[in-house]
Amino acid sequence: MANRSLAAAIGDQGWAEMARQLGYKTARHGGQCIVADRWFASSKTCSACGAVRPKLTLAERTYRCDNHACGHVADRDVNAAANLAAWGEHTLGLCPCVTQAGDRHPGGPSAGSTRHACGGWVSAAAVPAASVPPGEAGTSRPRLGVA
Repeated sequence: MANRSLAAAIGDQGWAEMARQLGYKTARHGGQCIVADRWFASSKTCSACGAVRPKLTLAERTYRCDNHACGHVADRDVNAAANLAAWGEHTLGLCPCVTQAGDRHPGGPSAGSTRHACGGWVSAAAVPAASVPPGEAGTSRPRLGVA
């Protein structure tokens, strides 16, 4: 809200309504909604090596890691999303970060060394998101009979 040119637009977004909707939809599907601290530096932290930039302006839409040994480049929002996902996994104790001992399929899709935003190695590929049913705005119907 300190940015005068964006303050009115940000204030008009109805954040409490969004939080309410996220809360009830998450509970409806048996999930858990967790909220990162307001000052968590998700945009300024490199999702590949964990280095934190001292300053990142809103005009910079591409994140470039200042660590010369890393050199990670990503869309600013994608980088922040990876950091928030890693934070959530750590918070819930679900972080998949373990040392990857070796590839079962040399030269296959998992042959590269993929990094997790917390700095550990990813041991498994991410599960693709399910498709959104017709008539739903990014939500899905409650799953019945699933244990």
